[in-house]
Parts: sequence; structure tokens; C-alpha cells
Amino acid sequence: MNHSNHWRRRDLLSLAAVYWPAAAPAQESGAAALPPLPEAAVRVMTPPPRHHFFGYYGIPPWNASQTRLVCLESDFQDRLPAQGEKARIGLVDAGKGGFEPLAETAAWNFQQGCMLFWRPLAADREILFNDRRERGFITVVMDVESGRQRELPRAIAAVGNRGQYGLCIDYGRQGRMRKVVGYAGAEDPYASQPAPKDDGVWRMDLRTGESKLLVSIAEVYERLRGHPLIDGRRHMFFQHAVFNKSDTRFFFLARVFTDPPRPELESAMFTAATDGSALREVIPFGRGVSHFEWRNDREIIATFRMEGSREKLHVLFHDGEGDYQVLGRGFLTSDGHCSVSPGGEWMVTDQNVSSAMEKRLLLYHLPTGRGTVLARMPMKEPRYMGGDLRCDLHPRWNRTGTQICFDALEQRSWSRQLHVATLRPATSASASPGG
Repeated sequence: MNHSNHWRRRDLLSLAAVYWPAAAPAQESGAAALPPLPEAAVRVMTPPPRHHFFGYYGIPPWNASQTRLVCLESDFQDRLPAQGEKARIGLVDAGKGGFEPLAETAAWNFQQGCMLFWRPLAADREILFNDRRERGFITVVMDVESGRQRELPRAIAAVGNRGQYGLCIDYGRQGRMRKVVGYAGAEDPYASQPAPKDDGVWRMDLRTGESKLLVSIAEVYERLRGHPLIDGRRHMFFQHAVFNKSDTRFFFLARVFTDPPRPELESAMFTAATDGSALREVIPFGRGVSHFEWRNDREIIATFRMEGSREKLHVLFHDGEGDYQVLGRGFLTSDGHCSVSPGGEWMVTDQNVSSAMEKRLLLYHLPTGRGTVLARMPMKEPRYMGGDLRCDLHPRWNRTGTQICFDALEQRSWSRQLHVATLRPATSASASPGG
């Protein structure tokens, strides 16, 4: 694989030097006397012509010492992967860039990758990722130094910050209901059932593989009986389970589609304790909740429609309290993939600007309500703005809150590549982005 590891160095350094300066910050009332917000220098970390991406947001691609990042490599980006087509998993030098292949996976898509994680208990040596075996979809735990692998019986959707447990959701049902985030060839064992009692969010021990069903689809379905969308025939599926910071609770989305001829995805957000108890509906059906992040153990940021709003806004609230607070009025004006810095002071998100055929990387300071545009990334074609082949930025922080990794199109080859934005003080900025 010499082409990846020894790509023309002068070209990589040239790409790494490209940067998009921040625009003038959008400030809420009363913020004029505060210091300027950080700016960002953006580097392209991986080499064309092959495509490199991490996938989902809110998950750090960096190892514990922040010397390497992990990502995927594919030979195409103009169609969804077919059954049996594999992507390569590899490491990127945090200083020099490049791509060093390690393994392959047959369980991947462009939106979420293969759910790559550094294992919290060995975050300089071991990664976790989903793959396929004859018996179905599994998690692989791999030592990146020795190449040794072990297997866990379910595919992961989340990994706890303490490294003891993962959360698992069936990718067959996800793929049947929403192909863009499923795995090619995955089958739904309960395809005939609107709300199976033996499917839902599972907790898996990352050491032994032992698993327990925490919340079933049937339980949520019955809880929502009486809502017009929960009619006994409409099929429900779960997506996007995420632990809070201390692994005491998690949230997930319960989703259905509205009726043809123009079916739309509708969702509710639930939280529960990590033994499956204390289930709460925290964002009801009808609000279109789509993206999310824990700010701390009790506070959640999510994007959804407030009453009277047509656009999805970024909203902060406490788990189970319904004390919704809209963030960044006039700045955070649409949906985005929100990711909170270590310490909870800063939020990064992305924004589609169809009129300019670009996606923007936005930084928002939660204590003062100020925001700025860190980068404007051209998308070239409408198919990369939206739809199944879209190239969402999906921002994710490093472990110290000084850099942001995101996926975007590299502007010479228009290939999908891993980018890193390094925050730096503006002329008189004194706030640290590390939170």
C-alpha cells in the first residue's frame, strides 16, 4: 500500500498549508466588549486520489497522546457500498498526515463510517470497529501495534467513556428503514414486526461480550400509544445511542416514517439509566429531533423544531426537565451536527448553505452566546450537499479542545478527505477553546 503511506510529500504539505480564515463573529446583544473569538487554520490530512473519512461526529479520532488519528479509506464516493465491498482502516500521522493501512471492514457507510473508537482503557493502542462475519455483524477490538484482534458478538453504536460497556443497535433494521446508515447485506430479523420486543438498545460488556437488552422497541411503542404516528402498523426503529460523560445514562432516537407519497422521518428522543431503568421521553414526536450531544451528565444539546419554528434549531436542556433554551439566535439558524468541547465551554457544528453550494464549520461559545464561522467548504455538486452521498462535515474535537477534525471535499481533486482545524487566538482573544 505504498501509494498511501508515501504520497508526494510536497503535495501534502501544500494542501496542509491551505486555510480558510474565520469570518466576522456573530455576537448576541451585550457581547461587544468581549474579546474576539478564535480563528482556525485548516489542514487536509489525507492524500487523494482515494477517499478518506472518519464518518460520525462527537467521537475523537485521535489516540490518547494525540499523535495519530484513525479513519477509513475507500476507492469511491459516488455510490453507496455494495454487499461485500470493503473499506480500509488506517492511521494518520497527526503532524505529517498521510495514511497507513491497518485492516479492512465490510461494515461501513459514508455517514457513520464503521463506528471507529479508540478503546478508552487502552486509547493509544486499541481501536474498536464494526465488521461482518459469517454469523453476522460484530465488533472487532484491534491492537494497532501488534495487529492482534479479538471479536465481540454485536456491532457497536456507542462506547462508554469509562470503557466498560458499548451500546448496540441492530444494523439490519436500521438499513431496512434507512439505507444510508445501514450496512449493505444486513438483514432485519424482525422485518415483519412494527415493534419487536426482542430488539432495541443493547448494552454489551466490551471485555466479555455479554449483552443485555436495555430498552426494547416494543416498550417505547407501547409508551407512545395514542400518538397519531404510533398506529400499530407503522414500523419503528432505534438509532444513535450515546452515553453521557460518566456513563450513568444514555439517549437514543425512536424513529418512524410518515406516510407516502412524501414520507418524512419523524423522531423522539429518550434517555435511560445504563441498566435500562428510568426511561424518559425528553423530546416528543413532532419536533423532528435529528442531532445531539451531551454537554455534561445532565445537559443535552439537540437540534429540533421549537413550537412555531419551521427550522430545526440548536437547543440546550436538562435531561427530563423540558427547560428548552434556544442557542445562537440569528447565528445557529438551521440543523447541524453539534459536538461539545472537553469541559463543555465550546460547541462546534456544521451548516448547509445551499445558495453557496457549501458547508460551513461553526464555533459557538456557550457561556457568552457568541459564534463565528471557522471554515467554508465548497461541495461542488448538489449530491454532496444532501441525499445519500452527502459529505457532512460531522465535526469532532480532539481530547484537549484545541483542534477539530471533520470530513470535507479537497478542492483540487474533489475527493473526500480528512481535515483538521487548529484553533488559534484572534488578535486580542484571551479565551481558551479547551473549555
